[in-house]
Amino acid sequence: MVTSLPRSKTKKQAAGPAAAARKKPTLNIAMVGHAFMGRAHSNAMRQVNHFFDLPFEVVPKVVVGRNLERVEAAREQFGFEEASVDLDAVLARQDIDVVDVATPNDTHGPISMQALRADKHVMCEKPLAMSLKEAKAMAALAAKGDRKVGLWHNYRRSPAASLAQRMIARGDIGKVRTVRAVYLQDWLASADAGWSWRNTKAVCGSGAHGDLNAHLIDMTRFLTGLEFVEVCGAMETFTKKRKDGAGKSRPVDVDDALLFLARFSNGALGSFEGTRVAPGRKNHNRIEVSGEKGSIVWNLERMNELEVFTYEGAEDARGFRTIMCMDGPHPYAANWWPDGHIIGYEHTFVHTLADFVAMLKGKKVFHPNFDDGVAVQAVLDASLKAAETRRWVKVPG
Repeated sequence: MVTSLPRSKTKKQAAGPAAAARKKPTLNIAMVGHAFMGRAHSNAMRQVNHFFDLPFEVVPKVVVGRNLERVEAAREQFGFEEASVDLDAVLARQDIDVVDVATPNDTHGPISMQALRADKHVMCEKPLAMSLKEAKAMAALAAKGDRKVGLWHNYRRSPAASLAQRMIARGDIGKVRTVRAVYLQDWLASADAGWSWRNTKAVCGSGAHGDLNAHLIDMTRFLTGLEFVEVCGAMETFTKKRKDGAGKSRPVDVDDALLFLARFSNGALGSFEGTRVAPGRKNHNRIEVSGEKGSIVWNLERMNELEVFTYEGAEDARGFRTIMCMDGPHPYAANWWPDGHIIGYEHTFVHTLADFVAMLKGKKVFHPNFDDGVAVQAVLDASLKAAETRRWVKVPG
């Protein structure tokens, strides 16, 4: 019978004096992929037990890649016990509890579903899938067993963003009326910037849209609790060809920028922009939620702060105030440093992994999971279609 708990031996059962000294059961993770996201994920694996009291000891067990030399270098750099180029063999192992999918977009579906069929818990990078159809298939497979799944939408778990969600949920700004969200980068602003897998639809599905708007969509659902009902949009590819590493000219068939408008389930309106051609913007992720009684702003570049406006106090003293979200009462903050000592981007991955690991012991459901990934993919697909047809498109429920 499949259990929701890891099956690996406790360290007391394992061989060796160092292993015997450990008390908690292990949670062995196999990470597939070892580029940018692999660095962020593996750092979380190494740090999470140092700062969170968890029911399992997280072990970066094996990193999997395609090139043995590169994957061995990743093993050494990221602190994994083993390196492998044989995913099938790794998934067949009984001592692997969780599979972390940190690969390009076109492999999220195949690897996640293969891992689920091998009876592993799965954490997957975003966006979940290449299409709504694939996302639904992944969620349906996850629902069949008692394996737990999650998505690395890590921005949800910055203390300030989590506090914003709490404030909106308890009615601090009243009924939500509008959402304004942008995610701006500039690494493709120059026509001389090189071609990569992120410029081809066959591998990434879309450009700035799936890469950046996926974050905005997930954050909006998280912060407001609202669902997208209808969207319209516009997109453009400003540089049609780029040179690859060998100097060969390659076509670009994904968007450099995609903007869309949205209507929400409560009648609210939203505007969204994802672009990789905004000079001077390196990673500008900002979302503003306005309600009947006030507004809340979260900005990744000032990720420990919330800007909040409410109609409280004397009229001549009203204005936006800034809350530094690094004191004990704020989400996750008490696990780190003394009040007011800020944290960074990497800590949001630690928080995500900590919540996922804690969830494995019990019946709670982790969010965002593959069902959340389906909801995000529905908006991505609908707004892409809206931009292509220049019409309003309903978001599938």
